Amino acid sequence: MTKRRKKSKVVYVKLGRQRAWGQATIGEGLIEIDPRLGAKRQLEVLCHEQVHLTFPEMSEAQVDRAGKDLAAVLWDQNYRRVLLNPNSNPPKIS
Repeated sequence: MTKRRKKSKVVYVKLGRQRAWGQATIGEGLIEIDPRLGAKRQLEVLCHEQVHLTFPEMSEAQVDRAGKDLAAVLWDQNYRRVLLNPNSNPPKIS
């Protein structure tokens, strides 16, 4: 029997003080992304941080490469973030 993946919680918070575009808290399954990023960069950061959660033993260089590769293939297949709440601020398109 395969182990079920714990669902990650993604929140959008300004990370200027942390000097980061995103960060992952491994024990909590929490991903934080700076909402000021463009849509493509948000996707790249989301993939990068999820790789950290899924494979915590990977080096930063390996995680960076995997995140960029995943984001590129998803972007090329026209995956985009869609806001369902009409009162939400749309992300910047890069």
